[in-house]
Amino acid sequence: MGKSIMYTTKDLISDYEDFNLYVNTLKTMEEALFFEPIAEGKWSTAEIISHISYWNEYIREEMLPQMKLNALIESVDIETLNKQAAEYALSGVSQQYLLEKQLEERTLLVSDLKKKREEEFFVPFSLNGEEVDPYSGYPHSIFNYIAAFVWHDNHHKQQIDGFLKENGVELDDFT
Repeated sequence: MGKSIMYTTKDLISDYEDFNLYVNTLKTMEEALFFEPIAEGKWSTAEIISHISYWNEYIREEMLPQMKLNALIESVDIETLNKQAAEYALSGVSQQYLLEKQLEERTLLVSDLKKKREEEFFVPFSLNGEEVDPYSGYPHSIFNYIAAFVWHDNHHKQQIDGFLKENGVELDDFT
């Protein structure tokens, strides 16, 4: 079923895993900058990383096990989870701890994805009462769900990179 798609599940998992290469570069970021909001009324890099980390854990523990053929899945309230993640980032935990937690959570989730068979990525299920993902126009599936998070990673990476550039910071490039 997924064989005709040029962008394969292997590509998807690889892109999802590669975000950790970027996260590793943030270890050299000054701690003061790490906890500074990237713009007025916006999160800091610390809150962004915590947010991604929380979602990785939630996807792995709650979502992925439910993503079966024709399952009716209800997702957590996004704002609730985001608020918890942001509060955690500012609770006194260190920059290195937040980064390590993200690296660990993404590694665990990627490992679970690698254990899945190709066809499991394409079985349709219902999410929050919807059969079709309103953003992509495709049926909800593990493939589409993770693809949306790859986009989400890149969105936040661009935000952080823009903030670093404004502050004249160049981190070691990993590409």
